[in-house]
Amino acid sequence: MVMKKILGLDLGITSVGWALLEEVENGRRILGMGSRIIPLSSDDKDEFSSGNKISKNQKRTQKRTQRKGYDRYQLRRKSLTKELVNHEMFDQTLFKLKPLELWGLRANAVTEKVSLKELGRILYHLNQKRGYKSSRNDANMDKKETEYVAEVKSRHQKIKEQGITIGQKFYAELKRNEYYRIKQQVFPREAYEEEFDVVMKQQQKHYPQILTDDFIYVLRNKIIYYQRKLKSQKGLVSVCEFEGFYTKNKEGKEIFAGPKVAPKSSPLFQVCKIWETINNINLKNKRGESLPITTAQKKEIFEHLDNNDKLTQTDLFKILGIKKGEYYGNKMISKGLQGNITKTDILKAVKDIPFDENLMAFQLKVENIEALDKSTGEIITKKIVSADIEKEPLYQLWHTIYSISDIEECTNTLVNKFHIDKDAAEKLAALDFTKMAFGNKSVKAMRKILPYLMEGYMYSDACAFAGYNHSDSLTKDENLKRELLKVIPNLPKNSLRQPIVEKILNQLINVVNAIIEKYGNPDEIRIELARELKQSREERNETYATLSKRERENETFRKRLQEEYGIRATRNNVIKWRLFHEISGDNSKVNAACIYCGKQFGITDALKGRSVDVEHIIPKSLLFDDSQSNKTLSHRSCNEAKGNKTAFDYMQGKGEEELSQYVERVDSLYKNKIIGKVKRDKLLMPESKIPQDFIERQLRESQYISRKAKEILEQVCRSVWATSGNVTAHLRKLWGWDDVLMNLQLPKYRELGLTEWAEWETNDGQKHKKETIKEWTKRDD
Repeated sequence: MVMKKILGLDLGITSVGWALLEEVENGRRILGMGSRIIPLSSDDKDEFSSGNKISKNQKRTQKRTQRKGYDRYQLRRKSLTKELVNHEMFDQTLFKLKPLELWGLRANAVTEKVSLKELGRILYHLNQKRGYKSSRNDANMDKKETEYVAEVKSRHQKIKEQGITIGQKFYAELKRNEYYRIKQQVFPREAYEEEFDVVMKQQQKHYPQILTDDFIYVLRNKIIYYQRKLKSQKGLVSVCEFEGFYTKNKEGKEIFAGPKVAPKSSPLFQVCKIWETINNINLKNKRGESLPITTAQKKEIFEHLDNNDKLTQTDLFKILGIKKGEYYGNKMISKGLQGNITKTDILKAVKDIPFDENLMAFQLKVENIEALDKSTGEIITKKIVSADIEKEPLYQLWHTIYSISDIEECTNTLVNKFHIDKDAAEKLAALDFTKMAFGNKSVKAMRKILPYLMEGYMYSDACAFAGYNHSDSLTKDENLKRELLKVIPNLPKNSLRQPIVEKILNQLINVVNAIIEKYGNPDEIRIELARELKQSREERNETYATLSKRERENETFRKRLQEEYGIRATRNNVIKWRLFHEISGDNSKVNAACIYCGKQFGITDALKGRSVDVEHIIPKSLLFDDSQSNKTLSHRSCNEAKGNKTAFDYMQGKGEEELSQYVERVDSLYKNKIIGKVKRDKLLMPESKIPQDFIERQLRESQYISRKAKEILEQVCRSVWATSGNVTAHLRKLWGWDDVLMNLQLPKYRELGLTEWAEWETNDGQKHKKETIKEWTKRDD
């Protein structure tokens, strides 16, 4: 009798591996296994793994943009030709003019009469190069682009100071040097429009019947300098998960509708984000004890963050009344907590310009309302931020800047509506609040959650008080009652922002659908994701750089081991070298101290195993972590005495004095940046702080890819878990699978002379010998 079918999935960048296990009364058996190669190009894989900014899609978009630009130029030229022909201003022979003659014609048109057909040729020339049009996205540019824009604007400033047009400048330069290069000297659109206006004003005097105001307006604003407005992308904005609901559209298709998520630059979102950050602050002392933060201190932190773009760790410690070194925070705190970006951007823009500070007012009024508790049916009282926030001065100011994309129109609105000084209005209109994109909650949801955040509750608790299930988890009964699909629908094209992840997940869907078609729905799914899929672009970029750096360092270490110490450069010896230099301060001439007893040992002792072991800070039986952050060098006697305890529990068992000395040693290593925060936390972690449940320890569901994969698979299975790769690595080593792979390849490598004999001695003094492949890794299989 079949009791359970368990599907194991291994999701990587290049393949999806799977195995289906069947549990029966008298044991288990594997029903099937296999893998599917994901058809990614090597460029796609490398760019995704390394976290590169430019993807294949972006390159394709850039080329498409160029094609669109050329097509639109042709349309403008066609429209211009039609108008010029209708007004007898077109002469094909004038297109044979030499550059000096053409620029001379353009320069003369500013001050004297030219023929209508010559004017038509000038307009044709103006239509060819329209200049650089600045946008509110200038703040998004990198340094190189910003320098380019500054150079373009400085050219315009120079000809304004000289009181000449672009045509006059280049005509003068060509008269001096006929080979003068004009091509790459770009001016802003404004400079070309100014030249057009000057030329048309001069020529209108001579041809008032033809060059009417209406005709000039059409030439200027409908043809030559026409710029279509960007299409609204509001349809792509996500619906708030908290306030959204499923309904049917006109075609009868089920859709998720409701209020859209708010922009991140919204003053309400900024306040909500700050309170979430404050309630997540967790500072620990040398012994790992958390610092309690009072409500008054939280309010003081909020005041600082609300009026500044950042709160440094130093300022945070001042507010909390603690000294540096007494408590430690995470990387986010050490880099500084982000403040109210919207307020600070506005204040920076109007710095040293007359500005009414009352426009920065943003008062939140909390009200009590009666609401229905869906679980019990009772009428209960809940808190909510008043809807009047949209009438607050700061909200209205932000909304005006955010919603009006045209700088000139936005400037005029700010002057007329808020009576802001013209200079200040121009600075504010140049701000681009759209570049911050959108958050994950609607205004309605934030109004319900914020009162509880302001009282100091964690985000999950605040959501619960507001009546939201922030983790979107189901009760056991709800999970058992829900209907499962027989086929998972593929993700719609471009439904995810990352096309490579979309392609990988669609391959996962194809694999699971094929398995269900043959074996039926599984009762449980365990999915393991490759490291790259669980990281953001910035994290992948950082990991790629770190791995590249580490590989270069390892090559240096291998040479030094062989040349200076005459020791084989095995992986284990490279690890010992790294660990020794980690605790000796990167100096092999200085002895390192055992983290447990404090007694010293030298580099030779560490490398040749003389009473020194590589030791797991938290035993692998408690935490499957074989990384360097969970390893250190210690005396063999200390390692044996420690046994299966965590480092902290072992030292705590030796008494208060020994524990205090140990904590000081760890603290000193961390203060001097010899070890990082991750290793410090493990050195100070008691067993009681390690999740007891095996599955809970391995869950990796916080990343977007994990949540998305889980969401997809839950359509066909009620029990889905996303785990880390540490379990597989541990089992592979435990079962000797790495050796199996190597032994299969051993004869081939032996014939090529690429094998060697490895010798080692165990703790009990027994010597062992084994033939291995040089520099072997499982990826060579």
